[in-house]
Amino acid sequence: MSPLNSLAKVDVSGNHHIASKKVVRASGLQMNENLWKQYFERDQFTRKITRGFPRVKKAKIKFSSLNQFTIDVTEYKEVALLSKKGEYLPILENGQIVQEPQEKADKNKVILEDFTGQDKIMPTIKNYYKLPKEIQSGVSQINYTPSKNNDELLTIFMNDGNRVILNISNMDQQMHYYPQVAKEMDDKGIIDMEVGIFARPYDEKNTEDENNQADSE
Repeated sequence: MSPLNSLAKVDVSGNHHIASKKVVRASGLQMNENLWKQYFERDQFTRKITRGFPRVKKAKIKFSSLNQFTIDVTEYKEVALLSKKGEYLPILENGQIVQEPQEKADKNKVILEDFTGQDKIMPTIKNYYKLPKEIQSGVSQINYTPSKNNDELLTIFMNDGNRVILNISNMDQQMHYYPQVAKEMDDKGIIDMEVGIFARPYDEKNTEDENNQADSE
């Protein structure tokens, strides 16, 4: 077999969180084996990559030289962090939680806490990113705080010290009112948007408001 008919090298591009060697290894491509056979069967190699790494949205194998391939990788974007046991797990744009804990939170990503499944994570993320940028930047953390009668309740911690209680399904609509409501408040407190819009300051009777999740009654 001519050397030009054998796969001599594989490069990887587009990967930011996964080492190139790991991508090549996961693909199953074999050096010094028939080049054309592997090229025509390239879909099976790219499927191995997407199955092996939850971060990979898609992969494409193409020629970079006469007997060399490049694997072009497209990764899912990290859109949020899940706070869990003092660490943070990346949440991808498809709602997948990546089991790669990190000790420090990225200040550019919103933090989610107490979420247990994609069924609530996905709509929360989608509605959060529908918000105007100035409101997004004012959000510090979003906690999933369901009640017995409402499994859609969220408690949103704002950077200005206020907390907002609302439903996942109408978060993008209700939060548009937040800047005006917050402006009219004399003291920091809780803005309840579950049904209508009601604001109350933190007080001695509700000292847990300062340190724990807001009461969702």
